[in-house]
Amino acid sequence: METRIGRIEQLRDGRPLRVRAGDRDVIVVRLGDQVRAFPAACPHYHGPLDEGVLHGDRLVCPWHQATFAARSGELLEPPSFFALPSYEVRVVEGHVYVDIAGDAPAQRTPPMAEPDLKQEPRTCMIVGAGAAAAAAAEAMRQAGFAGRVVMIGREDRPPYDRPNCSKDLLAGTMSASWMPLRSAKFYEKWGIERRWAVVDEVDVTARRIVLEGGDELTADIVLIATGGTPRQLPAPGGSLPGVFMLRGIDDCEAIVDAVQTARRAVVVGASFIGLEAAASLRHRGLEVTVAAPEPLPLVQVFGEAVGRRLRELHERHGVAFQLGRTVAVVEGNGRVAQVQLDDGTLLPADVVVVGIGVTPATESVRGVSTQKDGSLLVDEQLRLIGAQGIWAAGDVARFPAAHLNGEPVRIEHWRVALQHGRAAGRAMTGHAEPFAGVPFFWTQQYDMRLGFVGYGRPWDELILGGEPSRGDFVAFYAAGGRVHAAAGTRDRQLAAFAELMRAGRLPAADVLRSAPDTDLAGLLTAT
Repeated sequence: METRIGRIEQLRDGRPLRVRAGDRDVIVVRLGDQVRAFPAACPHYHGPLDEGVLHGDRLVCPWHQATFAARSGELLEPPSFFALPSYEVRVVEGHVYVDIAGDAPAQRTPPMAEPDLKQEPRTCMIVGAGAAAAAAAEAMRQAGFAGRVVMIGREDRPPYDRPNCSKDLLAGTMSASWMPLRSAKFYEKWGIERRWAVVDEVDVTARRIVLEGGDELTADIVLIATGGTPRQLPAPGGSLPGVFMLRGIDDCEAIVDAVQTARRAVVVGASFIGLEAAASLRHRGLEVTVAAPEPLPLVQVFGEAVGRRLRELHERHGVAFQLGRTVAVVEGNGRVAQVQLDDGTLLPADVVVVGIGVTPATESVRGVSTQKDGSLLVDEQLRLIGAQGIWAAGDVARFPAAHLNGEPVRIEHWRVALQHGRAAGRAMTGHAEPFAGVPFFWTQQYDMRLGFVGYGRPWDELILGGEPSRGDFVAFYAAGGRVHAAAGTRDRQLAAFAELMRAGRLPAADVLRSAPDTDLAGLLTAT
């Protein structure tokens, strides 16, 4: 059905326009004299693309910064795994018409190569089956790799949306059926093998993988994407029944089972995972206390103003805090009953959820030295330094940050793992480019979505626009007059910040200091 949606002069370069075409909402973008039309909702969680950023040929979703080519709809950056279908557009005497077929899809899978071992005899083994592994496997097929691709994971399920384990799945507002990134049939169709196994050893010199039980696998190409291992609670009683880590679906389901008969929960750690778990458990009606050594939640990351906002948000929803405190002992007779803090405070607890960070899961890697934190040092193309034919991605990789003059960093963000996976997948098939992705993280707590763009490193100046207490703000973090990160609730500002960082055009700290509410999206289109 063809619909006239207006005149071409109504379309502004640099800003998507949402219109109604037939029975659908679409966005129309103008690129010079060309006009393109796509679905209005991002394939990943249906974010409103008209509220995002159009920068050159890059269309960025405001919610989670999935990025698409504005001329073709092709997927450029995750967390979406789908591209945008492009609708037919005609411009006649200045009038713009959009034609959408009745069965036009709202998303599409990028083209993939079918496996053909006669054409490509090489084998790629991916150790891990999380975000980085899933993204890498698809990127290899999309880059034309027709060889064997095998993902080896500890969980007998397809890769899934792990961040929701502490959010909607734990809160009970999402079914586990929504969690898989792709169906099992998808992996079967494209010849991406999934093997459920525990890996005892990855010999990077021989490119040999030894499984629990003794089976040995060899490969021409290996990607290490084993993620992180949750830190255990370093206190007596920390392994009592009723004390839970929260890393995957199995952990989440165990907690959900436990809280059916529970009334009181203690969350240890005011990290992103801890705060999200606290919000989810409050949604289920439990009495929740958060215990953490910091004076305010995430104060070292976000600063006092944002830390206070997070504390007030949780307190308004009934969460109690014991801050500046550590756990001395977890007590119970066969099952957790209470938590004693270092000042003697006793917190009754039917359930304890521990969220105190992760360490790189590299204990099985042999033949190369790990860094002090257990991470693996890689080059700008995510190739493992000191080995041939080996790549590493996600939580385990310490990579040179393009926007920090090559400083090696390790980032535990789910979207970064997806970005790494896509980049490594292309590199492993000979389409190597220096990784230059901009890190982005988001957390959802109650009705507040808080985003963080850039690098969480020491800062000596915080520049604040808006007001955290009202839930409408953006904060910029700088060191030595150079801005390296931003956080806040203004989605479009954060998407524009990411694009400015990627393009090397971030304003200096003194510019933002004088005008912290500067329209960053406007800077993208400024000449």
